[in-house]
This record gives sequence, C-alpha cells and structure tokens, in this order.
Amino acid sequence: MRHVRGTVALAAVGVLLAGCGAGHEGHDGRDRQGVPQALRAARAKVTAAGSARIEATTDTGDRLRTRSSGALRWSGGVEGTLTVRVTGGELAASTRALGGDPSQTRFLPDAYYTRMSERFARLQDGRHWIRHTYDERSDLGPADCLKTLAAAGDTHRVGRETVRGVRTTHYRGTAGKQRVDVWIDARDLLVRRTQQAGDFRSTVHYRDYGARARAERPPGHDTVDLTDVRAEG
Repeated sequence: MRHVRGTVALAAVGVLLAGCGAGHEGHDGRDRQGVPQALRAARAKVTAAGSARIEATTDTGDRLRTRSSGALRWSGGVEGTLTVRVTGGELAASTRALGGDPSQTRFLPDAYYTRMSERFARLQDGRHWIRHTYDERSDLGPADCLKTLAAAGDTHRVGRETVRGVRTTHYRGTAGKQRVDVWIDARDLLVRRTQQAGDFRSTVHYRDYGARARAERPPGHDTVDLTDVRAEG
C-alpha cells in the first residue's frame, strides 16, 4: 500500500496546482473595500494573457514534497508540460522508484498524464503513463481561482509585499476548506498563489505571461487510468 500511496501522490501533483474550489460565503467584518474589484481586474488580465511559465511546490507534511516547473496554457482548455521532482518525505524513495526523478506531467483539456518508471511499467503490462481525470468541481486555471476569491466573503487585503523582486499586493481568503493567498503586481498580474489545508500546502509562482505551452498526448497503448493502477507485491 505504501507504493500505491506514493504513486497516487505523484500523479495527483497536477490537479493540486490548478484547483481552488468554492469561495467562503460568510463575511468576517474585515474591510473589503476595493478587494473584489482588484481581484476581478487581475482575473481579466490573467485570462487575456492565456498562459505563463510556472514554478510550483507541494508539501503534504511528512509524506511527500515535490517541486515542479514548466509552462501552462489555460485559454481554450488547460495544456502544458511540467517537470516534477520529488524533494523529500517518507514516500520519497518509493515514489522516485515508481515515478522516476524527475518525472513529467502533461496537461490536456480532458485529463493530465504522469510519466512513470520502467519498474512501474512492469506492473502495468508495459504501460508508462498514468491518466488522471480532473475533478469536475475543480477550477482549472488561476483566473478561475481569482474569480472565486473575488466572490468570497472573507477575502481581504493583507498588505504590500515584495515577491522575487516584484512589488505586489497580498490578498487572503477561503475557498472550500483551503486558505488561499494571492500576490498581484502593479500590472494586475498574478505573481504567486498559495493554498493550504491541514498539512497540505502548495505554492505556485507565475512569470513570462503569454509563454508558449504545449503537451503531446501519450499513446493510448502506453497509458493506464489511475483507478486501474496495480499495486506492487
């Protein structure tokens, strides 16, 4: 079961970078003056840009930590390719053995695919790629997450902060069961986003808006659905 959990954790990296969830409906009494307008302006700019280069980390506490980089497009459906490296956690060794290090995740509008190792393929009738469908309730891009925060009743301005040399305004709100923080620059573009729930945390940095992003669909004969993955041993 440990090997199965490691495989699932690596395959799940992609959707955690994109999902945001539904906004918090209540109001907590904080000053929200201008906040929805600022987030709606950022959403419009991010939507118009259509793509960006990203660097992301995920941390599931003691279990697994990863770092990803690549380019993603969200205009007309998600598409792009990320290189994923395992950086630590108790599942790191088994995840590297089955997933390779680095691994690759390819995003396409209907699903995303994670490239696994030869050891994994021997367990899956020679198939190297895991196909993982998106949660229908998930937001599949940063623009939709900004829309969710703009509508959330508890989203507020935290203050001015510098992120990787860029001056930004920091906003915080709740989406589903997650605390979501976003940093918006003077051009109304999203610079960083973090999501946190329990011991899970993800951080995504965005740059080079408009960058080219593409992904090739893996061959069907070399692909196994996540629900059909066979356990080792």
